[in-house]
Amino acid sequence: INVKKKQLMLTWTFKRKRHADGSLAKYKARLCCHGSQQQRGVNYYETYAPAVSWPAVRTMIVMSKLYNLYTWEIDFVLAYPQADVKTP
Repeated sequence: INVKKKQLMLTWTFKRKRHADGSLAKYKARLCCHGSQQQRGVNYYETYAPAVSWPAVRTMIVMSKLYNLYTWEIDFVLAYPQADVKTP
């Protein structure tokens, strides 16, 4: 830890995820930094949070049907997209 820098306050958030019948599925934990203490260029340089609105999705589906376009779905994880991947 750099003693010359101001330390940011952190908070742990814990959740219990349950199945539909109420039985315990898994535990989840998240480490959160208080955003009001962060300064752009000091504590972070850029942020990126991909999000889509449902009206935009519905509009794209309707347009693809109107113009007879081929559509497909894709699901991918954006967590650490630039991290080094170690494979065995």
